[in-house]
Amino acid sequence: MTESCLDRRAFVFTVIGGLKGAQAWAQSVITRPVVSEQACPLEIIHPTANDGHRGIAVLRKPPGAGPFPTMIWFHSGIVTSPLTRLEATARDATPSRFLAAGYVLVAPTYRSRDVDPQTPDSVEDALAIVEYLRNSSFVDRRSLIVAGCSGGGDLALQVAARTRVCAVVAEEPASLLMSGVFTKDVPKKGARYTPEDSLFLLEDGRRYYTAELQKAFRAKLKSIGCPILIVQGDVDRRELPINRFNADVLVPELRATGRHFAVSTYPEQQHCFCASSGDPGRFPPRLFSPPPESWPAAALKAFNDIDAFCRRYVRAMPKPIDAHLITREPVRQAVPR
Repeated sequence: MTESCLDRRAFVFTVIGGLKGAQAWAQSVITRPVVSEQACPLEIIHPTANDGHRGIAVLRKPPGAGPFPTMIWFHSGIVTSPLTRLEATARDATPSRFLAAGYVLVAPTYRSRDVDPQTPDSVEDALAIVEYLRNSSFVDRRSLIVAGCSGGGDLALQVAARTRVCAVVAEEPASLLMSGVFTKDVPKKGARYTPEDSLFLLEDGRRYYTAELQKAFRAKLKSIGCPILIVQGDVDRRELPINRFNADVLVPELRATGRHFAVSTYPEQQHCFCASSGDPGRFPPRLFSPPPESWPAAALKAFNDIDAFCRRYVRAMPKPIDAHLITREPVRQAVPR
């Protein structure tokens, strides 16, 4: 562990739920920034992994030379995303909020994990983007943050275990991957793995989390030398019990290994509510009921909490971009029920 990134206190465990309730959230119109693409264009970059694989990511940065703090946001799921989705992610409400606040925003993809959930290729691609940015003149190398939801949150944790970053933000991370519980030995319904194939593992994580897996997982977590923020919706959500697995396995292991971490919980919210950031179409009907009216306000609060967390650990402080480069539009509340 590194003294520069880590407070030596064993851990911090908090639950942010001090909100007045869903009705209060829905009373005001929540807006999102739309940042000028002339001033902050979507740039396509190609980091190269150690095995020569040429990756792809979309980058947006504030005007100027920097150096800037940088938010790398790994997308959810276990399959490679097309460029069109990466571009849409870079324009989404939460990424746009980080850009408007003064962060470089990077939306990368990675090689799929749907043939072998334990393939090292995805992590190697994620490490490649960190190294690419670390050597970019406009990036403050001591102010790199890795973040993501679900499979992307798992990658953020895995990257932090392999290289130095200043903070990790993991929204409902699919830690059954990093813990080694989800492997190619797990039965699958189709030709390739999907997140649905892992649902039974999430329901009863302790049953499948063996002593051998615990030893390896603890070693990975001990390698993380920076603070961790876990963002989540309701812990006991039935539709996708990823938080149950994290409560049974990830959080106890973070405590046991003495990591500096915090957990922020937001009532009513569905999986990846902050990462999806105002697009009801991101919630697949096969897994979720329509999102609650409190969603846009909860996503905004989660962004503010993440921003406040990151500002405690970056060396280059973000500075909001000029207001004349930003217009604002309302965030949709929810799809019809």
